[in-house]
Amino acid sequence: MGLTIHERYGLKPVINATCHWTTFGGTVMWPEVSVAMAEASVACVDMRSLQDEASTRISARTNGEASLVVSGCAAALMVGAAAIMTGHDHRRMASLPHTAAIEGSFKFPNGFVTRRFGRVADIHGEYEAWGYAHAVRGAGGVFQEVGDADHLTREDFEAGFDDHTAAVYWVSDGLDRGMSLEEAIKVAHSHGVPVLVDASNTLPPASNFHHFIDLGADLVAFSGGKGLRGPQGSGILTGRRDLIEAARLQSSPVHGIGRPLKVSKEEVFGLLTAIDVWASRDHDSDLQAALERTSSAVAGINGISGLRAELKFPDHIGRPYPTAFVHIDDKTGVHAKTLQESLLSGTPSVAIMGHTDPKVVRIDVRILSDEDAASVVSAVGRAMRSLIR
Repeated sequence: MGLTIHERYGLKPVINATCHWTTFGGTVMWPEVSVAMAEASVACVDMRSLQDEASTRISARTNGEASLVVSGCAAALMVGAAAIMTGHDHRRMASLPHTAAIEGSFKFPNGFVTRRFGRVADIHGEYEAWGYAHAVRGAGGVFQEVGDADHLTREDFEAGFDDHTAAVYWVSDGLDRGMSLEEAIKVAHSHGVPVLVDASNTLPPASNFHHFIDLGADLVAFSGGKGLRGPQGSGILTGRRDLIEAARLQSSPVHGIGRPLKVSKEEVFGLLTAIDVWASRDHDSDLQAALERTSSAVAGINGISGLRAELKFPDHIGRPYPTAFVHIDDKTGVHAKTLQESLLSGTPSVAIMGHTDPKVVRIDVRILSDEDAASVVSAVGRAMRSLIR
């Protein structure tokens, strides 16, 4: 039997018990997606027509007026922010990412009102943990932060709007931070500005694919390589037709700020196939299987000396994802990072998630096979035995 592709290039495959983390290649695509991408690779296609078809098919599921396929959720945020700031004004498009007035040239609104980002202390002191919101800044957007990372009042939110405000940037999760997206949309629209929602990793539940548009969001960005289990290098921007048109005017194959964010014909066909497969699934059965697989992993980990596991559902930020939270006994002297590194360097190589608590790791086996989920538990046992000798 010949070498696997990983072996040919001197690499080890990773059992990804983070579920979707990009660091480890994202999700495992549906088998039908790989077949579709291979089929798409043998002939060329007019990418403009393909995007038209993708827009029609995706929008039918998101309830958006139009949609655009780009190279990930961050890419969708960038071209979405660009579309909001420029509209159909080609002079503005040509200026991006430079949105400030220079030597008397024009300036246009570039502010994005958002809940205050979390701050993290490093050797240089406090800094802004922008995360995926760098995509908005990359287009030329400037954040007008309000409230704090854990709580936002309507009064704080209202205070963030001024003449420079172009839109609201909203990161969707399941936590109650004092103000709902629905209320934020109403406030934003009362100020005459749109709302851009970062919904990257919000599927499941399946209803979220149209939920944000139903609430009145103007643009919503999704990852194609997470819950949809499509190509890792794909994402979706969906919403108002005029804004999607503005995004397309500065995205590949046009030479605008979104030109580097292009997707291949294979990725577009792959994503459309993934959406069809995902939409045909029995999501309740999938959730039940994920709960059972996670429960089994928790039971197995609880049999390992020095560890105590619990099943969290919803997860730590309120999403309906069953996750194993594993607490490491202080007496073991093992830290979460050490366990992560040991698992990743082992055979099989296993990727798990850390936590703000250095004695806690998170393990997500939702989309793993039962065999791989069992391998994760076995690997954790071997790693702990080697670390506490």
